[in-house]
Amino acid sequence: MAAEDLPSEFDVVILGTGLAESVVAAAFSRVGQRVLHVDRRSYYAANWASFTFNGLLNWIQQHHEESQPEEAQDWSSVLEEGEELIYLSNSKSESDSISNVQVFCFTSEEEEEEEAPSPDPPSTTEEQTGGAEEDAVKENSETESADSKDEDTKEKSEATADGDKEEQASQTEGEEPEADQPTTAAAQSQSEPIKKKISYPQLLKEGRRFNIDLVSKLMYSRGSLVDLLIKSNVSRYAEFKNVTRILTYRHGKVQQVPCSRADVFASRQLSVVEKRKLMRFLTSCMEETEEQQAYNGRPYLEFLRDQQLGDNLQDFLLHSIAMVTEDTPTEEGLTSTRHFLRCLGRYGNTPFLFPVYGLGEIPQCFCRMCAVFGGIYCLRHSVNCLVVDKETNRCKAVIDSRGQRISCSHFVVEEGFVGADRKQMATPTRSLSRAVLITDGSVLPSDSDQQVSMVTVPPIAAGCPAVKMVELCSSTMTCMPGTYLVHLTCQSVGSAYEDLSPVVTRMFCTPESHDQENCPSVLWCLYFNMADGSGLEDEGHDLPSNVYMCSGPDGSLGHEHAIKQAESIFQKILPEEDFCPPAPNPEDIIYDGDNTSSATGGEEEEKDETEEKQEEMEEKQGEKEEMEDKKEEKEETEDKKEEKEETEDKKEEKEETEDKQEEKDGAGEMEKVEEQALQTEE
Repeated sequence: MAAEDLPSEFDVVILGTGLAESVVAAAFSRVGQRVLHVDRRSYYAANWASFTFNGLLNWIQQHHEESQPEEAQDWSSVLEEGEELIYLSNSKSESDSISNVQVFCFTSEEEEEEEAPSPDPPSTTEEQTGGAEEDAVKENSETESADSKDEDTKEKSEATADGDKEEQASQTEGEEPEADQPTTAAAQSQSEPIKKKISYPQLLKEGRRFNIDLVSKLMYSRGSLVDLLIKSNVSRYAEFKNVTRILTYRHGKVQQVPCSRADVFASRQLSVVEKRKLMRFLTSCMEETEEQQAYNGRPYLEFLRDQQLGDNLQDFLLHSIAMVTEDTPTEEGLTSTRHFLRCLGRYGNTPFLFPVYGLGEIPQCFCRMCAVFGGIYCLRHSVNCLVVDKETNRCKAVIDSRGQRISCSHFVVEEGFVGADRKQMATPTRSLSRAVLITDGSVLPSDSDQQVSMVTVPPIAAGCPAVKMVELCSSTMTCMPGTYLVHLTCQSVGSAYEDLSPVVTRMFCTPESHDQENCPSVLWCLYFNMADGSGLEDEGHDLPSNVYMCSGPDGSLGHEHAIKQAESIFQKILPEEDFCPPAPNPEDIIYDGDNTSSATGGEEEEKDETEEKQEEMEEKQGEKEEMEDKKEEKEETEDKKEEKEETEDKKEEKEETEDKQEEKDGAGEMEKVEEQALQTEE
């Protein structure tokens, strides 16, 4: 909706379109609240957003540019007696939540595709790729709405499905089949150059096939987000794929983690004894025991060691199943392990799902639900300040970026729009290190090139953080065919490059790697730090009593923090209402007319339709009865025919019996006549 047409009164005004804010908007709109949902940005989902490759370059360029805060305008003229203003943050950039942005390109910048592997791949730093990024920005910018982005992307994927197959065929054309005997490294290196390497211009040309998430998360199949999507019927707005395998990086190799019963017994990495120990432990830990309670407050690793589990099993359980650190208390480690195991088998052989077209689809799905039930959306629009009643310390209205005063009962805001002096943060502040890679192969090749993998990387050295890696294939609609999109996330110790580049150089082939020829090559990568949303305190903010703040993405793999936050805000405002009740199916929705006559006409039409349906049902019932009568008559006729045939058969049998009896009697009489004749002759 155009900003000039905004109504002047709402029940709830929401600033920011992150996941928590979008869920809150959908929940309020679903129960009949009047919702205004605005965002200063030109795209949905804030730090939860997904970008095309060209859109991501545009986002990077915006962060490199220095943006000056706008001068706060004086809106005191709109105040009434007993009111005061609270100004929100007026910076247009997201520099507070995003920092240390670095870009590297390791593929050719020429149009011609080069043969791989090359001894010294061309590398360019963020300064050298600036010109290419600017050209890409001119070509495309990420300013699409939720609906247009979804439709355009899907149309693009359908239109190019055949082209993808041809491209994949062309990329694999000329590769030699594997011999029966193991091939040597020299033979592999001879066949490798035939495979063409994707160039940087190709990435720009196919940029719309990428959907690159700013935050990397997965959906637990029995987590709060999946339960909410099912309960509210919002799941029909999106598609999902199973994460097909859980991997870990140990001793310089990528290995598959056996997590289900079938995986454990099929694993070649574990001995028979280890398989029995692992199955016994997984079975026993599902229920809390006194032995487990005795370890409360002690490290989870100590508990695993005392269970007589070997190093292999301890690593699998600690880093890949529980996904915790060595210092995590035992009760937390066991809770994480149970949650992992409960999620197994619901939708596949792993606990995780991933939304097709990226995680940025999820906030947009909830925004669609809000809009369906009357919510009003306005991007590139913001709230400059709050109008607060001095006596009650409640927000009475907001002043938008055009100076319009909009009355509201409640105000929900993303934390980035609130000044640091008014919000309570955990100390010391936490942040996340993120890396996004575009590679030319999987970290663990298999028969299928459409694997979606969750990879856990334990600390590679003392003081280094554990890293969670998600590798996405082209079937998730997040990257072009022939490439993989890899997300790496960890808690920040230094900058993102300092934290994650050692892992990248060990697991992938880059100019800084050594003896990594058999690893997939990195074509392009991005490093940046993001504020950890879990650092925002629930209470203690210097804000009016009816103003509620939502935090950004946190460092956990799931979405529990955001969903719990959204539900908490909803229950504080409407404690007696159901949170996100199921939306009716579109065919069940009855729309009211604009006036009485149209409503009457609608009732008459409904009545006529009802009568017609009744008549049709009666006709169908009559036809059904006629068919049954005919069927019965036919059965009776057949029965009579069968009876007649049986009667005729019996009659024939009787006649045959009589004929035989007559023949027998005739034969007896002839014998008597012959005897009498003999006697007479004698």
